[in-house]
Amino acid sequence: MSENHQIRDTEMPLSPGLEPPSATSPTATPGLARRTACLVIALVVTIGYANSLNCGFAQDDVYVTFNRTLRDLLHIYRAFAQPYWGTGYEELATYRPVVNISLALNYAVHGFHPLGYHFVNLVLHAFNCCLLYGLVCAYTRWSQLALFTALLFAAHPVHVEAVTQVVGRTELLAAGFGFLSWHAYLRIGEGRHWRWLAWAAFAGGMYAKESALTLIGVIGLAELCAGRLRTRQEWQRAALDATGYLVVAASYILIRRLVNGQFGVHGDQTFFHGDPWHTRFLTMAQGMVEYFRLLVFPYRLCAFYDFSFFPKVSTLTTRVAVSLLLVSVVIGTGFWAWRRQPLVAFAILMFFVSVSLVSNIVVPTGIVIAERVLYVPSVSICLLGGLGLATLYRQSRGGRYAAVGLCVIILGLMSWRTITRNPDWTDNEAYGRVLVRDAPGNPKGWLAMAKVHEEAGDLAAAEAALQHAIAIGAHRAAPRTALGQLYLRQGRLAEAEALFRAAIAGNPLGWQAYYALANLLARQGRTAEALQWYEAGKRQYVPSAEVLAGTAASFYRGGQYPEARRIYEDALRRDPLLAQAWAGYGTTLLRLHQLDDARRALEQAVALDPDLADGWMNLGSVAGEQGDYQTARRAFAEALKVDSASVEAYANLRLATSLAFSQ
Repeated sequence: MSENHQIRDTEMPLSPGLEPPSATSPTATPGLARRTACLVIALVVTIGYANSLNCGFAQDDVYVTFNRTLRDLLHIYRAFAQPYWGTGYEELATYRPVVNISLALNYAVHGFHPLGYHFVNLVLHAFNCCLLYGLVCAYTRWSQLALFTALLFAAHPVHVEAVTQVVGRTELLAAGFGFLSWHAYLRIGEGRHWRWLAWAAFAGGMYAKESALTLIGVIGLAELCAGRLRTRQEWQRAALDATGYLVVAASYILIRRLVNGQFGVHGDQTFFHGDPWHTRFLTMAQGMVEYFRLLVFPYRLCAFYDFSFFPKVSTLTTRVAVSLLLVSVVIGTGFWAWRRQPLVAFAILMFFVSVSLVSNIVVPTGIVIAERVLYVPSVSICLLGGLGLATLYRQSRGGRYAAVGLCVIILGLMSWRTITRNPDWTDNEAYGRVLVRDAPGNPKGWLAMAKVHEEAGDLAAAEAALQHAIAIGAHRAAPRTALGQLYLRQGRLAEAEALFRAAIAGNPLGWQAYYALANLLARQGRTAEALQWYEAGKRQYVPSAEVLAGTAASFYRGGQYPEARRIYEDALRRDPLLAQAWAGYGTTLLRLHQLDDARRALEQAVALDPDLADGWMNLGSVAGEQGDYQTARRAFAEALKVDSASVEAYANLRLATSLAFSQ
């Protein structure tokens, strides 16, 4: 192994004839200076994100509370055999077990109190900033450049979605493990164990989020810009290192496909379903320009981007032509600077490498653009900004004061925008209001506000919000399905049915409408038609066990017990650990007078969830019908422990006790 692969000898020349400072120069970074730098970085992170600790769970964060796997740390290994959100969310094709392990550790310490989740995100962001500082130092030997870059990265407002939203932890962990892998890679020359550590850390990043795959390209680009891939020996060493990274990536892709049944996102969850590649390419040229704006001038931010920000196009329009020209100029500048300013070349080109997997150009994704995916790509603008400040700093004494003063001003503006942005993720109401404000043409904001209004009891406002969502998103099934479900809860069955059928006609891939329609028809006793739509929904997508159990409950309430039993069995095949499904299944079997099977199902339900009052009640009823009054008495007593106000449980307990003592 050549010595130039050790971290102490790595360097990325800044320009021809300009050597990086030596280890004995004032710009070197001894341990004390690095610790001081990390403290300053941590201070900037704390200033920017302290008020994020006041936030709760907003929007996608609520899935954290739904995922039962997170509540069982002893069996958290199940996270490696489930999609990110848990069994039943394979349509999203996300697979991030490392993130779920971290969330399970949070839950084990403090349950679902949001403060701890936000605090961990803050600490992870600070840790990543310090790792970035170390990487820049390793390549440039320029401590001021490293510090300026890390400080800009710490305060950049585009990171708010990744840091303040709990589920943004996917970006933080993927970046953190990726940076650790990169550090280990730079030390491979010191021993073979560093190679294994580099690969292991990369695996942590991949199993946190698939976008960590781009680390392979980013490291390769850095090595090329640093001039460390010139000889055959260096290329052979790089090939060996890359092999391990590729093996890890291949294992992740294989396991993800086995768990989700597919690699990519379900068609209904993409914005480019069925569109040819050139449509994605032309449309996302506009998206790249929007990314440039977010990095350079992150004042106007939004929680969710769709085609109300820029249109989907299949032909070359003026806007697309200008966007393509701008993107080409930026890429061309990167290649032009390759030999003249390798650091500038790396900063520009690493953006395109790191954003490639989520760009919709390589593969269609579940987003158009998103601020959270800029977490690692934003290193690009931070490195360019840091280079400008560091260059000014080393010009003269006056340049030092100017660089520090300018940095303080920039950090102040960035921190102000970050601080004012954090409350947008306080809760669902705050999220919905700012999304309606920032993107009034986006139906998602109106859907979020409809849910807030309904929870507050303002059904008229909820209905108005959903009708507005339908008006601005006429081609989408979600607003119609949501309004139909609102009408269903209000008993407006004819209107609900019309909306469900319209949603299916407008988007046959929108599986939610199929199950909603099946529920409605089952409640009306239209069994054959309900089963027809249920089966049609299954052909589109088999959802979570909770959704299936809800459909079974509708058949049960309609008195269609054989059909309810069959659908409960579908739910239990989907997730055999869902207590509510076992309880409903047992109750259905009780109605069918299959007492032994009903008893086994209800015993399984209360074993999985001892706080299931209905499960205990129905278990007591089954035991009573079997003449086992002692078991019935114990079951009713457990039901009273869960719900002490239950008059029915108290009356049944008295009766079971009387019968038990009379035997």
